[in-house]
Amino acid sequence: MTTENMESILKCPVCNLCLKKHEKQYICTNNHSYDIASKGYINLLLANQKNTKEPGDSKEMMEGRRDFLNKGYYHTFSEKLSEVIISNISGNTVNILDAGCGEGYFLWRLKEAIYSSEPKITQNSMINFFGVDISKAAVTYATKRDKKINFIVGSNFNLPIMTNTIDIIIRNFAPSDESELKRVLVYNGKLIVVTPGIQHLYGLKEILYVNPREHEEKEISFEGFKLIHTAEVKYDIHIDDGEHVKNLIAMTPYYWTFDNCMREKASGTSKLSTLLHFNINVYEKC
Repeated sequence: MTTENMESILKCPVCNLCLKKHEKQYICTNNHSYDIASKGYINLLLANQKNTKEPGDSKEMMEGRRDFLNKGYYHTFSEKLSEVIISNISGNTVNILDAGCGEGYFLWRLKEAIYSSEPKITQNSMINFFGVDISKAAVTYATKRDKKINFIVGSNFNLPIMTNTIDIIIRNFAPSDESELKRVLVYNGKLIVVTPGIQHLYGLKEILYVNPREHEEKEISFEGFKLIHTAEVKYDIHIDDGEHVKNLIAMTPYYWTFDNCMREKASGTSKLSTLLHFNINVYEKC
């Protein structure tokens, strides 16, 4: 966690004033204070922003997600996502926010891509990385993955981020409040939205459902934004380990809607071949 970067970005979730670091806390001028966790992140999620005691994905789900992503199944997708983001980097200082960052895999991959493959960018620009997620377990794992990225426990529906401070927002399958995304972005800032393509995980659907259907693609528009670029990523993956299949399922919305029959099918699946299909849309704030 980089103090200088955080002090210009973090917003008190109670009174909306800027937070400044004082010893092991962040404090606003109204004396609302928030401790820096021993792991290195800061928790800016208020009790009234929680719908459960521990909102978001659990520790067990995060472990499964981390293990699955570390196996490289989403490597090709993350490469393309990083490529799209990097093509939109400009300016002397660039603040990048992953809104709904999970355990930090995609933000970490982006940082690695920039520093390993794009030295000119880091020579000409200061890149600051921020990740927000409502799950404390997710942010704990994210901080373990990369301690130099600024990770925050917070809500996408009340982002603990100051207005007009972010240059690029990544919304990768995460629910969010459109007005909040617009609020924190600078003028001409970029919003990068990832959604499932019509055939995403169709091989998995064929196992789980009697009559599987393709995703219904809907045109997404955001008030105050214009669409400036689209990209599509499609490729097959082959999984030969039942535990990996289980971890993949836990990453999907299907996990939350399983009936007993579907759970039985899922638990008995030791191999899976399926298409991954992603749409990446880039919007500019106007």
